[in-house]
Amino acid sequence: MTDSAGSDLTPPSSPPAAPLPAPQPVPAPRLPAPLPAESLGPVGYLAIVLAWMVPGLGHFMVGQKTRGLIFALTIHGLFVGGLLLGGIKALSPPEQPIWTYTQFLSGWPMLVFNKVARAKEAEIIQLKSDYQADRPEEWKSNPSPEEQAQVQAQRIAYGKKNLTQHPLLSYSPKIQDVGAVYCGIAGMLNLLVIFDLLLRVTGTPRDSGENKKSSSKGGAK
Repeated sequence: MTDSAGSDLTPPSSPPAAPLPAPQPVPAPRLPAPLPAESLGPVGYLAIVLAWMVPGLGHFMVGQKTRGLIFALTIHGLFVGGLLLGGIKALSPPEQPIWTYTQFLSGWPMLVFNKVARAKEAEIIQLKSDYQADRPEEWKSNPSPEEQAQVQAQRIAYGKKNLTQHPLLSYSPKIQDVGAVYCGIAGMLNLLVIFDLLLRVTGTPRDSGENKKSSSKGGAK
């Protein structure tokens, strides 16, 4: 296309567009690196068993001390926090047995403190019986306002005195429920720690993946 003077009016051609980059494959999640089995021997499998008894000990035994310390502090901290919130009544709650099972996954803390809680059951029952027997009776029918106020003041003073002398009588269901959850979460976290250690000691999932890759490469050759 030209004008009257003979100049070319054709618009310059645009340079070719650069090709789009090829989509990058999303890397698969990495499994825990397996430890050399020949260097661990039976110690690695013993560590898996002891990882339940003492949270974090299994990673210590296989040489991963930093990881083991973090796990130990976290799990023990959760369990102690649950005890501080709910006391020994937070262990093995009869209304919620699922938390009893998960709490036993935390290992030695649950075994020790649950034994203490069971030993205190008889004491708690006896304290409640004594409390009910010695508590001031309620007012009789048609009491005067003065009698009502007097009996109520006696019962309140008696209750405060017993709670001060015997903290086991205190009962706070909501706080104890929260404590039971904390102790149960500690057990579930320890279960994940045991699985992490199992993968690191055995390395079975990663080994199988590497074997498939090596076999595919051999077949292609």
